[in-house]
Amino acid sequence: MALIQTIIGFVLIGITMEVFWASILNSIKTKNPRLTGETYLWMFLIYAIVPFIYIFVLAHFQGTNIFIKGIIYMFAFYLLEFVSGFLIKKAVGVSPWNYEDYSIKIFGKKYKSNLYGLICLEHAPIWYLYGIMGEFYFIFLMNL
Repeated sequence: MALIQTIIGFVLIGITMEVFWASILNSIKTKNPRLTGETYLWMFLIYAIVPFIYIFVLAHFQGTNIFIKGIIYMFAFYLLEFVSGFLIKKAVGVSPWNYEDYSIKIFGKKYKSNLYGLICLEHAPIWYLYGIMGEFYFIFLMNL
């Protein structure tokens, strides 16, 4: 029962955070004060997978410094984002997200900062922090 409530908890918080941040970023980008945000039905399944990342990391990296685990989580979330985006793109012809135009400027030169438009370098700090905070959320939900 604890795993079911944890999966539901991650789906709910994931969808909520995604719509929240999408609405803020969209409002800033378009200068539209309506705060319109959206997500995709695919995200329910993707967020339902996240607790299994925590189960794996906590089982195999117990006692590891939380900041090191943050790096492990970051790579795990990148892997989840890449694989799920790739599979959805194969299944329906398009990924729910597209980072093909993402690039980073270093010393005045532009570099591509995405991999096949499915993951982007800019999300590294987000995945790192989400990994660390999510571990505490995971433990909380599992102990309810």
